[in-house]
Amino acid sequence: FVTMKRGYDAGLMVTASHNPPEYTGIKFWSKSSMGFTAEEERKVEEIYESKKFTVASWDKLGKELVLETAVDEHITGILEKCDVDLIRSKEFTIIVDPGNGSACVLTPYLIQKLSKKVVTINGQLDGHFPGRKSEPEKESLGDLMQMVKDTAADLGIAHDGDSDRVVFVTEQGEVVRGDRTIALLARDYLLTSKMGTIVTTVDSSLVLDEIVESAGGKTIRTPVGDIQVAIKVKETGAVMGGEACGVFILPEFHMAPEPFLAACRILEKMARTGKSFGELIADIPIYPLMKGKLTCPNEKKEIVMKNLAESLPKGLKDVVDVITVDGIGVVLKEGWILVRPSGTEPVIRITCEGPTDEIVGKTIDEAKTIIERTIKSV
Repeated sequence: FVTMKRGYDAGLMVTASHNPPEYTGIKFWSKSSMGFTAEEERKVEEIYESKKFTVASWDKLGKELVLETAVDEHITGILEKCDVDLIRSKEFTIIVDPGNGSACVLTPYLIQKLSKKVVTINGQLDGHFPGRKSEPEKESLGDLMQMVKDTAADLGIAHDGDSDRVVFVTEQGEVVRGDRTIALLARDYLLTSKMGTIVTTVDSSLVLDEIVESAGGKTIRTPVGDIQVAIKVKETGAVMGGEACGVFILPEFHMAPEPFLAACRILEKMARTGKSFGELIADIPIYPLMKGKLTCPNEKKEIVMKNLAESLPKGLKDVVDVITVDGIGVVLKEGWILVRPSGTEPVIRITCEGPTDEIVGKTIDEAKTIIERTIKSV
C-alpha cells in the first residue's frame, strides 16, 4: 500500500508467509501495489545467483528513510473507505488474534478505531510464533474460538504471520472458510457492478461460483497464489479477487492482499443489516471439503506431477474432466479433487470437495494411495 501511495519504485518484505519459524523469504512489490510476477521474480533470482550485482557510483546512491508513519497511513486509507460512524454505533465486541505476526502492529489499532470493545490475544510480535501455528486454520485457532464464544463476542479476526490472510470466527466460535466469506462479500460488490467478475483460485469451493452466478456475475479461476489472482483482476477489471485460504484482493483500494479492509467490510455489513456474522454466513451454503498433504522432496515434484497426470485420472472413478490450470484438477460426477505441488514446502497438497463427508473422505483416501505409490516409484 505504501509503495503505491508514495510512488516508490518497489517494495520488499522479509516474509515466509504462514510457514513455520525456520523459514525465511523475500517478497517484492511493484509500484502498482501488485506483487512481482513469476517472470520478474526469476530475473531477480538470476541476478542473485549469478552474483553479478550492479554497484552504484558515489553520486548515484539512493537514500535511506525510516518511515514511521507507514501503519498510520494504511489505517487512514482503510477508514476512508468505510462507514466508520455506522460501525462504531453498533459497539461490537471483537477479538483479534494476529498470531504474533505482523498484524500485531495494525489490526488491533484499526479495530480500536471502530469499537471500544476490542481484545487482542497473541498480540506480541514474535517470529517464533509462540502462541499458535502461523497458518490461521481451525486446528490452530482453538483459543480464539473459545474466547469468542465464552465472551459472547460478535466477531473473531485471525491472521497469518505476514498478515496477507484473514479468517473470521462467528459469535458461536466457528471458523468460516475463506471462500464462503469471499462469496458473502462478492455478492455485495456485484450489486454495484453489472455483469461483474470475481477472480478466485482453482482450490475454491463451487459455492462461490453459484453465489456469483446468482448475483449476475461470473467467476474466473487462476492458479493458486495472490499474485496470480491480482494479475487476472487487473486484466479483466474484476471487482474483487480472493483465495480460499483467506486472501482478499480489493482493487477499489490496491492490488495486494488486503485483509484489513476485508474485516471492515464484514463489520460494515453486520452493522448495516443488523445481523450477526453467523446469521450472514449461514446464507452461504457449505459443501464438505477436505485438505491433505503428502511429503514429497522438491527435486521429485516435477516428475511426480508428470506421472500423476496419467495415473490420477485413471485411478479415480466417474471422472468427468481433467483441468491443468494449476496442478491436476479432476472433475468427478460427484465433486472434484485438486492435486498440486506446494510452492513453499516439500509436499504435495490435496483438496477435495463433494456432496457428503463420506464421498469426500473416500475420494481423498483413494487419491492419497495413488500419490503415495507414485512418489515411491520415482
